[in-house]
Amino acid sequence: MKHSFLSFLIFLFIIYYVSTKFINTAPIINETTKICLVTGASSGIGEQLSKCMIKKGWKVIGIARNFEKLQDIQKEVGSNNFITYKCNISDFEQIKKVSQEIKTNNLKPTLFFLNAGTGDIEAKNKISVESHKKTFDTNYFGTIGFVQEWIDSLKELGGGTFVATSSVLFFYALPETAAYSASKAAINMCFQSLRLKYIDENIGFVIALPGPVDTPMLKNGQNLPFKQTAKKCAQYMVDQTFNRSNQIEPAWFYSAILRLLNWIPDRWVLKVVK
Repeated sequence: MKHSFLSFLIFLFIIYYVSTKFINTAPIINETTKICLVTGASSGIGEQLSKCMIKKGWKVIGIARNFEKLQDIQKEVGSNNFITYKCNISDFEQIKKVSQEIKTNNLKPTLFFLNAGTGDIEAKNKISVESHKKTFDTNYFGTIGFVQEWIDSLKELGGGTFVATSSVLFFYALPETAAYSASKAAINMCFQSLRLKYIDENIGFVIALPGPVDTPMLKNGQNLPFKQTAKKCAQYMVDQTFNRSNQIEPAWFYSAILRLLNWIPDRWVLKVVK
């Protein structure tokens, strides 16, 4: 019985691996212009994504609220490689404005790392509509805003790829992460739908699911095991994007554990996470 169950699990893993690696792949990256746009580019994963793409020979459009930090990065990597724009992506009017400025400057990105996000830990025994709205304005609508503004341009350029930074908390929402986890689950489902909708347009919609990453955003997880550096996480995301993965999971340990929690009684889970 044990051997049969183990064989069944191995069979499922093989089917999953073959389908993700060889069948259900994203479109080939459009390198016509070799211009990439990165949101949240002033620090953390976004900063490292920008540097990784520059090393690959791409020009990067870096977008963030902290314009001074963007300028510091520009001095480090060179103004010809890193073009900076200030934008608060929680405000759709600013997304429209900065997108139009980029188009007016005849910059035509074909690869988008929609990485900017927010994720405050919620107060215990409380729920706040304001907190949920603030989180969704950045993590969900801030991402979809760039898709809306650039999807037609990608059609004209013969295709392109959007990569959204989600989270392993999409698999299982831990206490005090309701707004954050819900926003990440929403962008996952949205990109899955858009991937099917634009499958014949050579436009890819890729989801990245990092675990704990050593960035300023990780306020209460400094002692977590298998924590990644932003540089390592970003490099893995870039590599897997060019390998045409539809779903990128840099933190295999947390992906596995959080999937497993779905099969464990809730009270047991609480004992584990506390």
